Amino acid sequence: MAKNWMDPAVITNCSKVFGAFAMVLVGVACWDVLSTLWFEWQIITGKRKWRWPMLIYIMARIAMLMHIFAIAINRNALSQVPCTELTFMSKFCDAFGTCASSLILALRTRAVWHRDIKVTVVLAAFFAGQIALWAQTFRYSKAAWNYQRRLCDVLDTAPRALMVSVWAYTMVFDFIILTLCSIRLMSHRNSNLSHILLRDGICYFCFAFAANLIQTIMAGLHLNPVMNIITLPFACVVSVIAATTVFRNVFTAYDAFSREGNTPSSKIGSGARDTGFRTGPHILFNSNVTSTNAARTNDFPLGTYRSANDVGTISVHKVVDVSSDDKSASPMRSQDEYSTLTNEKGATIV
Repeated sequence: MAKNWMDPAVITNCSKVFGAFAMVLVGVACWDVLSTLWFEWQIITGKRKWRWPMLIYIMARIAMLMHIFAIAINRNALSQVPCTELTFMSKFCDAFGTCASSLILALRTRAVWHRDIKVTVVLAAFFAGQIALWAQTFRYSKAAWNYQRRLCDVLDTAPRALMVSVWAYTMVFDFIILTLCSIRLMSHRNSNLSHILLRDGICYFCFAFAANLIQTIMAGLHLNPVMNIITLPFACVVSVIAATTVFRNVFTAYDAFSREGNTPSSKIGSGARDTGFRTGPHILFNSNVTSTNAARTNDFPLGTYRSANDVGTISVHKVVDVSSDDKSASPMRSQDEYSTLTNEKGATIV
């Protein structure tokens, strides 16, 4: 005999499971925020340079916490709570957290493409569509306080077609972001920074896709109002944690590369140890600065040279590496040891 998911007793059991599941997600979300609070602390204390995408990062984490706290209070309240306000806050924070997660990855992809106007327009159009779909869900979610069960009863959720569309669209958008980013990075696979971007992008997509797929299936089954949204906080928490982890990894790696590239050559030559983040050759995206440090640190700036036609014929005269037999002394390199790349007009390029 098929189970009647609309039976009040079944809905009550589902609500209890939902409440317990929400408490587990509260622990996961709090653990992630507390264990990575050092990143925000470095921003506040000025140890890490402020960049405006960090605001999206911080707001996404706040939205995740508010979303999961609202659901936990909603499902585990000890006394009557304002169900309508909690439901709206939960829905709004869920939409904000999910959209912010996609935006973090979209901005990263745009940066990888050097702010290409075509890529920017495509990403902006998909992001606007995601916001428009999420906005349609606000008017459907309804809840009321149940005096017998002492919790907020979910009375209604968005229609099946709209719920499936929201999460399916999110999955498609994330896939487009991953595809665009991968296409650009595959040509620079020898770069450590591009390797981090590609690895984290694939990991984010796999986790977010799996979480959103589960929620899409539950919304498609449309068993009862509780089961329709039981994995909703799970999808939000997973997406935000994955996106913010990618954000931290990229900024931490980029700052390490920048410190390496900015190490004065005089310190290396005078015997001081190079304590930078040594990673070998890597790509500096959107870099227009070239110096002898580029040869020393094996950094190859992109964006300056598009083709041979832009600067004329380029030739390499010679490259000399000088090492000392004395292990106690650091390698000494003079300016004359580095050959320059010159065009036909004799202008110095590197």
